[in-house]
Amino acid sequence: MTLTVEHIAKQYGDHRVLNDISFEVPEGKVYVLVGTNGSGKTTLFNILTGFIAQDSGRVLLDGKSVDGLKPYRRQRKGLGRTFQDMRLVAGLTVKENVLLSFPSQRGELWWNTLLPSRKVKAEQQHNKELATRILMQCFINDVADSMAGEISYGQQKLLNLACCIAGATPVLLLDEPVAGVNPHYRELLTTVVKALRNEGRTLMIIEHNTDFIESVADRILFLNDGRIKAYESYNDFRNDSEVLDAYV
Repeated sequence: MTLTVEHIAKQYGDHRVLNDISFEVPEGKVYVLVGTNGSGKTTLFNILTGFIAQDSGRVLLDGKSVDGLKPYRRQRKGLGRTFQDMRLVAGLTVKENVLLSFPSQRGELWWNTLLPSRKVKAEQQHNKELATRILMQCFINDVADSMAGEISYGQQKLLNLACCIAGATPVLLLDEPVAGVNPHYRELLTTVVKALRNEGRTLMIIEHNTDFIESVADRILFLNDGRIKAYESYNDFRNDSEVLDAYV
C-alpha cells in the first residue's frame, strides 16, 4: 500500500509549521523523516494518522483519501503507528499487550465473553498463536509472560513495535523506534524493520540515530523551515549544506 501526501500545510497562529508538504512512500519501502527538534515531524505524523487536522492538502492510501477520518478508522484503512511515549499496559503481560492490539476481535463483544462460540474460541486460539509468532519476530518471546512494565527499555521498544505489527496495517509510521536504546536492541529493531520491508510493508520512520538511518533508509526526508527535501542516500543527506547549517 502506498502512502501519498499532497500539499499539506499547518499553521499555529503566525507560525507556519508545515508548508506545502508533498511526497509519496511506495509499497515495500522505508522512508526516514529527519529534522531538528521543533521542525514539525510529530505534527506531520499526527496529521497523517488523524490526531490533528491539516489546514490544507490531502492524505491518501493507495490513491484514496483518508482525510476527515478518526485515527481508529485510518487504522482500519491500513495506517498504523507507534508513539514516542510507549503506550503499553504495564500491568498486563507482554503477550497480553500484543493480544490486546489485534483489531476487531469477536471475543471483545460482551456476550461472547459469557458464552463464547466455537468461532470465538477458534479466533482466540489463532490470535494466541499469531501473537507468539509476532513476539518471536520481535525477539521477545522469551519474556512473553513477564509484565510489560517490568521488562527492559529495549524490550519495551520491541514490544511497542510488536503491538503495532499486531494491528495488521500495511502502512506503519514509527516515531523514534530506537531512541534511547543500547546498540544490542538497536540492532534487533533494525532487523525487525528490515524484515517488515521484505514482507512488503510501507514504513515511514522518525529517527535521529545515524547508524539506524544509514542501515534502513531507502530515502531520507529532511523537514526544515516547514518544507521537505528528499535524499536518495545517507551520504547525500549528511553532506548537504542545508542539513549542515540546520544542525549547527
